[in-house]
Amino acid sequence: MGRAGQQVLKDEDGLADRISVGLLARAFPRATVEAVVEAAGAREKRTRMLPSWLVVYYVLALALFMDMGGGRVMRKLAGTLSWAARGVAVVLPSEEALSRARSRLGPVPLRLLFESVAGPLAGPHTPGGFWRGRRVLSVDGTTLDLQDTEANWARFGGPGTADEFGVKLRGGFPQVRVVALAECGTRALIGARQGSYATSEKALTVELLPLLGKGMLVLADRNFPGYDLWSQAAATGADLLWRVGSIFTLPVVTVLTDGSYLSRLTPPKNKDRPAGTAPIIVRVVKYHLLASDGTRVETFHLISTLLDADAAPAAELADLYHARWQIESAFGAFTSQLKGDGVVLRSKTPDGAEQELWALLCAYHAIRELICAAAELTAQDPLRLSFIAALDAVRGPVGDPAAFPP
Repeated sequence: MGRAGQQVLKDEDGLADRISVGLLARAFPRATVEAVVEAAGAREKRTRMLPSWLVVYYVLALALFMDMGGGRVMRKLAGTLSWAARGVAVVLPSEEALSRARSRLGPVPLRLLFESVAGPLAGPHTPGGFWRGRRVLSVDGTTLDLQDTEANWARFGGPGTADEFGVKLRGGFPQVRVVALAECGTRALIGARQGSYATSEKALTVELLPLLGKGMLVLADRNFPGYDLWSQAAATGADLLWRVGSIFTLPVVTVLTDGSYLSRLTPPKNKDRPAGTAPIIVRVVKYHLLASDGTRVETFHLISTLLDADAAPAAELADLYHARWQIESAFGAFTSQLKGDGVVLRSKTPDGAEQELWALLCAYHAIRELICAAAELTAQDPLRLSFIAALDAVRGPVGDPAAFPP
């Protein structure tokens, strides 16, 4: 018998026929999980019912089943483990024990796990994956609601309003800010950073710059351009195509044959900036978005590191920029379908919230990887395959419990 609060999983529960976590085992092999646990210094100091590697899989399973309690998720996970084979009664830990195990693990192993597997998924022939030999990426940010606890407010903060005396009032839930780098041809998130609500998207983007390099083309919307971030991003060797707002002054230096022109991005005055900091030469592409009746709807100003009009025609760049919306679609799948529309992250502590978010990013990557593999097998565009259909398949009936390694 189990101790108080524990349950015994018996053969008649039949859980091995109800859910498969084989996806997690394939995307995150146990050797990889053990390695990140070791690297994070999170390996248990003594033998436990819930070893750290198993807790990692438990947290990943929680991310796949955001609408289920921890105990129920653990029952599903246990049903596929080799030590839960038919005919063997397995003692399941209590909800309290599961919570303690998550706290002991912390967020670092899940962050390291995401960083170890996240990366481009598009192959040379993936539609929209490349433009003139450059891998097309997009950067953007979003926010997620957290549990309404004092600890989460203290760590992350959140939106609010000021009363008539100027005192800030909390509005809604505390929120974590996430900035991610998406591959436009697959909607895979190849990198992500998280921070408090007050942390700017630009600051988090700087942390993603080490992922950039030659052979990449990065798209971004109006929230990102600025002299400092532009110069840092361009220094990685990646090419840039970013939209700018009307506040930017972009004088015409040289008009090019396709109607675009070269301009100067001037550094703002700053007492800490070295004297004589030179402007950056950029290329400006201006175009109008028209309604079906020819009425002008919106005007776009793009700046780019691609200065040669013959090698990068303005019309192609204008068309390419709209691939930036693929990251919006990625965030939609991540927040509305995987996490669940209107679902608040379950963790009441800041470390738990960070751990949960990294687990969601891992689960999202595993599903995108599955979609890309299916697209390659069937010679289809991965963007034509449904994320929600793949998610439903993963959450549905099980395959072989043996797919999960002992």
